[in-house]
Amino acid sequence: MMKKALILGDSNTWGYDPRGYFQRYDLTYKDYLNDLVAGWMFFEDSLNGRLLRDVKDETYDLASIDLFCIMLGSNDLMHYYDVDQIVSFMHDLIDSIDTDKVMILCPPIIQIDGFKEASIRLNEAYKKMNVHCIDCNPLNMSFDGVHLSEKGHKEFALKMSEYMKKEFC
Repeated sequence: MMKKALILGDSNTWGYDPRGYFQRYDLTYKDYLNDLVAGWMFFEDSLNGRLLRDVKDETYDLASIDLFCIMLGSNDLMHYYDVDQIVSFMHDLIDSIDTDKVMILCPPIIQIDGFKEASIRLNEAYKKMNVHCIDCNPLNMSFDGVHLSEKGHKEFALKMSEYMKKEFC
């Protein structure tokens, strides 16, 4: 039986292509993962501009999910929340969930002055949260310095698939 992984994310999970207004890449890292990781089906709940701060009010039926993956925090940084606040938002979301079912996907490092260092610090803090956590950085970024490029989606999927095969297959 196929195992199911839900990826909760923002515009990077959605596949936002900054070359056009609300354009989406044809294939995202989720699509590549479905080809790369046998026995797993990945699907996403992504929203452009999503803040981790707001997710705690949303509910997810996790009983039918084998793995709850979260790639959020970049928008919170760009809304000037500090790393400690964002880590607190993540705790609000995951602390009531079985830690074996949670995996934090460290967001791509924001390549914009004023956000890059905070982005690195956030990912370092995520790695200390006592849940599965993967940091696939560095990744190929689009020209805006915030979103993955098409190549970045492929790179992310390859790195994450290796982690999945090692930890979950």
